[in-house]
Formats: sequence, C-alpha cells, structure tokens
Amino acid sequence: MRKQKWFILVAALLILAQVLSACAPAATPAPAEPTKAPEAKPTQPPAAAAKPVVVAVWSGPEHENLVKVAAEYSKKTGKEVIVEEVAREAYFDKLNTVTANCGKDYDVMYVMSDFIPAYVAANGLKDLNTFFEDKSVVSPDFTLDDYGMAVDFFTFDGKLYVLPSEGDTAWLWYRKDLFKKAGLEPPQTWDEYYAAAKALNDPANGTYGAVIGVKPDEAWWDFMYYLFGMGGELLNPDNTVAINNEAGVKALTFYANLLKEGLVPPDVTTYGYVEILEALSKGKAAMGIEWMAAYQDLTSCEKSLCDENGEPLLGYVIPPGIKQPDGTIKRHTGGSQWGWAIPACSENQLEGYKFIEWLTGPEGAKMWALNGGIPGNIRALNDPAVVEKVPQFKLLAEVMPYRSIFPTLTVSPEMLPVVNEGIVAAVSGTKDPKTAADEMAAKLTEILKSGGYIK
Repeated sequence: MRKQKWFILVAALLILAQVLSACAPAATPAPAEPTKAPEAKPTQPPAAAAKPVVVAVWSGPEHENLVKVAAEYSKKTGKEVIVEEVAREAYFDKLNTVTANCGKDYDVMYVMSDFIPAYVAANGLKDLNTFFEDKSVVSPDFTLDDYGMAVDFFTFDGKLYVLPSEGDTAWLWYRKDLFKKAGLEPPQTWDEYYAAAKALNDPANGTYGAVIGVKPDEAWWDFMYYLFGMGGELLNPDNTVAINNEAGVKALTFYANLLKEGLVPPDVTTYGYVEILEALSKGKAAMGIEWMAAYQDLTSCEKSLCDENGEPLLGYVIPPGIKQPDGTIKRHTGGSQWGWAIPACSENQLEGYKFIEWLTGPEGAKMWALNGGIPGNIRALNDPAVVEKVPQFKLLAEVMPYRSIFPTLTVSPEMLPVVNEGIVAAVSGTKDPKTAADEMAAKLTEILKSGGYIK
C-alpha cells in the first residue's frame, strides 16, 4: 500500500519536474559511461578495500563542478569518487526509480527539496543522524549550525535526510542613479518600498516604480518575498493554513495594489524570471525582486545598464522587512534548496556520508563556491576568498538563518498550483485579495486533510 501511494505522489512530482527542467538550461545527453573524477595523487594511502563512492548529478554546471571538487577529495583522502552524469530531462525519473525500488545504483544523489517528502515516505533515503550522531564517524568540526534554516527543510520526524547545498534566494535590485537623484536610500521596509515606487514611477518616460512577476506557473516565486517579508506564512507550524490570516491578506493586497495603482508594468501577469530580468536590465523598472542567479546579467555592462565609468547602475540589497519598535528590521525571506542525500539501499553509505559531509563542510563548500556553485554552508559563504570572488555570497550568508522555501510535504505539488492561481486572481483583479486568500485557504485545507497533515 505504501508503494502504491508513493507512485501516486510521484505522478504529481513528475509534473513539477517537467516545469523545473523546462526552466533550467538546455539539457545535455547523459554520457555512455560514468565520469570518474580526474586522477590525482593521494596525500595519504587509500583505505584498504574501500569501494568507490558513486554520485548521481544532473547535466550542467553542477556536474562540471562536482567532477573538479571530487578530485580534490580523492587527493585529500585517497578515496575514489565516480560522478555519474544523468541528462536533466531524465534525472527525476531516475531518482524516483532508485528511491521506490531500493536501487543500489548510487551512494549519493543530488536532490531537490520538493521531492524529499515522497522519498522519505517511501523509505527511499538513509537518515544522516546515524552518522553525525556517531562520534566515531562525524568530523570534529561538523555542526548543523553551519547550514542555518536549511536543515529544517530536510528534517522529518526528527531525522535529517539531506546535507544542504545550492540554496539560493533573491535580492531587491534597484537603480542606484534614480534613487540618488531622488534622494532616496534603498528601501529597508515595505512602507519605504511603496514610497520609492510612487516617487520613481514614470511610465510616460518608460520607467515604472517597480516590477513583479505574476506568470501563472511562477507567481509564488516572486510573491513569497512579499509574504514572508511582511510577516506572513503559507502554513502555520502545525500545517494549518495561514495564507488568509491578517498578515497574508495584507501582503496579497499590497502586491495586488502595485498593479492596481499602475506602479508596475501593466502586463506583469505574463512576467516570470526572464521578464523581470529584462525589465530591470532594460531600465523598464526602478526596482524589483530577482533571483541571485541573475547577478551576472544584471551587473554586466554588455547585458544591463552601466554609467559612463562602466559601473553597474543596478545595486542589490536584502528584500524589505518589518520595522520593530526599537528601530531594528525584522527579516524573513524566501528561496529554493537542493542538497546531497544517501539512498536507503546504497551498499556504501558510510563512505557516501563522509564524502557529502566534506563536500558541504567548510573546506568542500569553499571549493564548490570558487568553482561556480552556491554553497549551503554559512562559514564557506563568509570565507574572504569566496566573498572576494562572489560578493553576493556575503549577503546570502546573512539571510541563511531566516530563509524559507515552499513547504516540503508530500502534497506540496498539489498545493503549488492552487497558490499560483490565487495570487494571479488577486493581482489580475478577478477576485479581491481577501476572497482570493480565503479560497486558497479552503482548497489548501482540503489537500492537507487528504494528505493526513491536518484533521
């Protein structure tokens, strides 16, 4: 019965996988043979009879990065790591098969947070507490504090199943020249954001005060920064729905009013990541929230706006928060999260764990960052060499302790379309924000009940 239920969940997850793959860079075919990390002379003898650690990762930058970093691990420890590249369009199918059928193909897998609840429900992953709670196994400097809130995304019934990596967020990008000319500072609160949008709104000359993205299948990924930033949540800690409480309705109303008041381009219901990036890079908006993946494009003089000295006109800060009575700003922001997991039926679990402990620890995560990845380790994000090469990582380290993602539940793939639909309805004006939030709440409640999360 458990496996039958799991396959039903996978059907929903595969719909999500198709969307994710469509938004990702073009897939490359999987190689005929696994890629072995480049040969490197070990600094200590290899462990006797140690089996290679076989790691699954999808095609693209993550694969290229992993091959380089794994070579350093082999050099350091003398332990062999085989990196198996899987084409992006086939990747989630492969992981679903391994976790559903006690597959022994891999010792480590690169996994996304959205899929972990179903894998755990199918008993498809090994809990990592087995290793890091064993003093004879865990490294002396290992601490879960290095990962911030990301460990919460991968913890179920008190057990951690994934060591975080590739956890990102978005920044509030703003036109430094326009803000300076108007005598404004980058907004720290939502009142300041609204005031700046009003002051800088100049559609007659082609520039709106702000830009949002309400494309039907991407609306949540922009709105969540407003929801979290204004003190709202999608769900309460007990999994009851919170989107239609006072904070949730306030955030949705604020978001919808940006279009209603003409402070954003009129066609934002067709905007997602690409369109927001274009609006910012082409000077169509004075500010907007955009993923940190856009950093290279938005700071490039070839792709975005620069002054006569070749300095980027777009700056970035943490999205606004709520001003407290003592004058401090309470922050809460959004993001997405990946990490490294061990299949439950791997026959080389201990060596797999030692590899991912190092890979996501300060040393491995630093190498991951310097090779172009996004480490999930706060110490690595703050490393001077890392910050020098990727300045935005210092800001990412700051937000890691209060960064949230879409709820990680087995019914999350059913919930996301409901949330997107409600956001679109509120912004487009087909429903007022309170009605849209209430209808979202009713549908989400039924989904949560059907999944056994609430009564």
